[in-house]
Amino acid sequence: MGVKSLQRRKGKKWIILYIIYTINFLIFLFYIVLLEPYWGDINFTVSGWINSDINIVLIIALIIIIPLGYGVILLSFKLKKIIKHNEIKPCLINKIAPIVLLILYNFLIILLLELLEDYANVIFQKIEYYSFFIFFGLDITLIALLYPVLKIFRQLKNRILKRHLSSDRKGLTILICTIGVYILVFSLPLVLIPSNVLYYNLPPEPKLIAHRGASHLAPENTIKAGEAALEYDLVEGWEVDIQISYDGVPFLMHDDTLTRTTNVSEHFPSRKDDYAYNFNISELRELDAGSWFVNKDPFGVIANGIVPKAKAETFRGIKIPTFEEVLNFTKDNNYILDFDAYRPPVSHPYHEDFYEILINMTINSGINLRKVMIPTQNSEWINLINNLAPEILLGWGGSPKLEEYQSSLINYSYINTGDGYSNEEYRILNEANINVMVWTIEAVERFYQLWCLGVDWVKTNSPYKFNNLDSTFLHFPIGSYTTIWVALGITALCSIRIIKTELIEKKKILKNK
Repeated sequence: MGVKSLQRRKGKKWIILYIIYTINFLIFLFYIVLLEPYWGDINFTVSGWINSDINIVLIIALIIIIPLGYGVILLSFKLKKIIKHNEIKPCLINKIAPIVLLILYNFLIILLLELLEDYANVIFQKIEYYSFFIFFGLDITLIALLYPVLKIFRQLKNRILKRHLSSDRKGLTILICTIGVYILVFSLPLVLIPSNVLYYNLPPEPKLIAHRGASHLAPENTIKAGEAALEYDLVEGWEVDIQISYDGVPFLMHDDTLTRTTNVSEHFPSRKDDYAYNFNISELRELDAGSWFVNKDPFGVIANGIVPKAKAETFRGIKIPTFEEVLNFTKDNNYILDFDAYRPPVSHPYHEDFYEILINMTINSGINLRKVMIPTQNSEWINLINNLAPEILLGWGGSPKLEEYQSSLINYSYINTGDGYSNEEYRILNEANINVMVWTIEAVERFYQLWCLGVDWVKTNSPYKFNNLDSTFLHFPIGSYTTIWVALGITALCSIRIIKTELIEKKKILKNK
């Protein structure tokens, strides 16, 4: 099919629209697939927002697949028609619907990515992890296409030279854009250097901190979750969330209310929406903090056999632990204890004493204070720790700039970040010998990236994913990485030279004939 033949076909703009539409929805579906390590967390997060169990990932996948199917059918049908009849005249609905759906879905996807910002980053991290193969494949493809491209270039060049430059804008645009694509694709790998490229030797493997215990393997913030983490050698400790009861006993709970992780709705139906800190410890200890995990299997670990059903049944009836039980468990297992302290409001009888109660309990437990990590920027909490237990490791809870952190070294021993740095910033922190803990990581690719970047601890709900990894994963010394791309660039330049010579020789042969 020649160029002139294509130009004669009527309705090409609709074919272009349908191609854009179909590719757009394929990209949406690709996004969902890339988020696979976090499907359970996303469902869990959204269920918490609406206070009802929902498989939002499946719903999103379905509402993407339906319009995608429509696009594929429409594109296939119209392509056949334009090839056969040289024109298409879509009905009004097939003109309006793709445009409306494109606008609507793009708006909704952007909104969803804003709401799930932490998970949206996973998409780009995964693409970056495999960027070597992506760029390598593109470079090889462009080198393979050099012969037909240069042949077309010569035709365009001759056509442009025969006319005035401005009179063949289309040919000139094609020429410039093609050159631009080649330059961009061959230079990007050296500009966007991925995280799995090592400037120095491979750093030590990050140690794991089990987030709320191994909370994808057992009910979160319970001793059972701590025990589940013990099965993995790479786990150095666990992270928990501490509140205080109305009668002054610290206990484990992340949420403001008890509805998500206990049977409070059945046991105290009239108080199911009360704040957790408004319950006495005796009332809290009456609740079942484990059956919800068995009944809902929110992360599919029971259904997939990762947690045996018999073991899961032992979670039924377990109690909300007190902080004292947590301290004893941590000390007995020589664990790191990383905890977030949720201070109750001013109206609570233990508002003023909350931090002091926690620090005194920690000191009196006999736990190794050098194995206690508390991320905070609360000045009152910081001063109390520095005065009573300076051995405790204080973490800056955020993503400070290097200079900002270094000016506060008197207070802080490490940075506790929600993966809030660029590759270059992680490398700078590593070179400055600053300890970094990153939360909450579920993708193996991201763990490998953070390993290359020199992160010290990775906080995860799923230690089973990372325990048996080794250093044979995809990574390159910067010298080898640079050499590969320079070699490909030289190959491309040599290929251009050889092909140009061949085309000139062919032209001479044709002239002589």
